[in-house]
Amino acid sequence: GKPGEGLAIDYQIIVEVRSFEVRVNGGEHADVELFVRILNDRNGEVRASKDFTASAPVSGGGNAAYVGALDNAFGQAAKDIVRWTDSVI
Repeated sequence: GKPGEGLAIDYQIIVEVRSFEVRVNGGEHADVELFVRILNDRNGEVRASKDFTASAPVSGGGNAAYVGALDNAFGQAAKDIVRWTDSVI
C-alpha cells in the first residue's frame, strides 16, 4: 500500500540509495550502500536506522558481468535488511 490509501500501516521501511556502482580500481567489484529507516507510521518517529553495505566481485567482462555483480551485491544487502528489520520490529 501507499500512504494516503487508508491502510492500517504500522511501519514504513524507507530506503536511501547511497551507492550502486561498479568500481574498477583495485579489482573490478560492485558496491551497494543502502541507508534504511524504520518509521513508526502512527506517530512519525524513526524506530531504528542502519547503513547497509555489500560488495561482490565482477566475474567475466562486459555489461552482463557488471549487472550480475550489482545483482549479487544488492541481493546480499537486501537479505541483511530483511534480517535486521525482522529483529527490530
